[in-house]
This record gives sequence, C-alpha cells and structure tokens, in this order.
Amino acid sequence: MEPVLPCYVVCDFSPSMTDYIGDLRAGLREFRGALHADPVAAARIRVCVIVVGPTPRVQQPLRPAAELVDLAERIPCAGTNFGPVFELLRVTIERDVNVLNGHRRPIVFFASDGRPTDPLAWPAALAALTDPAWPGNPEMIAFGVGAADRDTLTRIGTGRVFLGGVRMGAALSASVLIHAVSTSGPLARPTLSGNGDVLGEADR
Repeated sequence: MEPVLPCYVVCDFSPSMTDYIGDLRAGLREFRGALHADPVAAARIRVCVIVVGPTPRVQQPLRPAAELVDLAERIPCAGTNFGPVFELLRVTIERDVNVLNGHRRPIVFFASDGRPTDPLAWPAALAALTDPAWPGNPEMIAFGVGAADRDTLTRIGTGRVFLGGVRMGAALSASVLIHAVSTSGPLARPTLSGNGDVLGEADR
C-alpha cells in the first residue's frame, strides 16, 4: 500500500481577511474538484482543515480527501494570533501520524494575509513546528491573500510561497497533487497560470 500524504489546510478568518473568506471557500471547492478528477492521487491524500478564529480550531479532522468539507461562511474573530495555530498544528500532526499506517512528510498549506497580532510569540511556535529534529516536521507552504505581508509569509512558507496572481485552489492542487504522486524528494515546482510570485528555496 502506498503511504498516505497528510495535508493540513489552514485558513485565516481574521478581521483583515473579511473580504476574502469567499475566496478561501472557493479555493477549497476547487481543490476538491481537482481531487475528484485525479482519483489515483486523491486515494493517497488525507486532508485536515484548521480555521484561525478567536482560537484556532480543527474544522475537519484528518480524513480521506474525497470527504473534504466546505468552510463556514464566517467566524467571529477579534485578532490573529499565529502562535496558537502552530502549536495546534504540532499537536494535531503528532497525533495523526502516530495512527497512520505509513505516511509521507506532512504538508501545511497556510492561507493568510500574513498579519499576526502576536509578532513576538509566533516565531518560536513556528520554529518548534518546523524543527528538523522532530519527525513530524511538515513542509510549509504559504499562500498570500489580499495585501499580503511578504516578509511574514516568506518566514512561514519554508518550502514555497505563493504571492498574488494564482488562485488558491490551483496553488493547493499543484502543491499537494504533485507531491502525492512523486516517489521521492521535495515538492516539485508547480506549473501555474497567473502573474504572481511563486518562491522556492532558491528564490530566498
């Protein structure tokens, strides 16, 4: 049996993201459509959806990609603390990979405008999540939404950063589906339409 690919999609529902919640919901629907169109890859993928609200919460626990749910339309939120999100991701990933029967390196797809309200706290939580000494450390992909803070998202997207000109669904599909069918090595560089920036390690 092929090892599965755990994928964690984090969607920022903070006040600065109010005008883009529809885009996040559409992005997940487009991703779900791409999964249905590629059942071989989809069979190897498990998806968890985490929403950044007043406190981060798991909206969909890790489950087969075909069972991906829609996002809620709105979650009241007074701020955007990234630290608790990264802490929740580490706890969730550790729990999930311990029960999977063989898995690839997890992927975190972080969709946000990159404007946290805990600027002094979140870097340490991110460092713990991406610590190479921790076996569950994920490949981090950041997707900029709206007037995104490039510097913050570049720090978060240690594997790749998408900044403008690319739909979320296309970026998510390219990142996850390519990784699901590759046999080894890091994420392949996706081919996407649009005029936005796609940054890899060589671009930093």
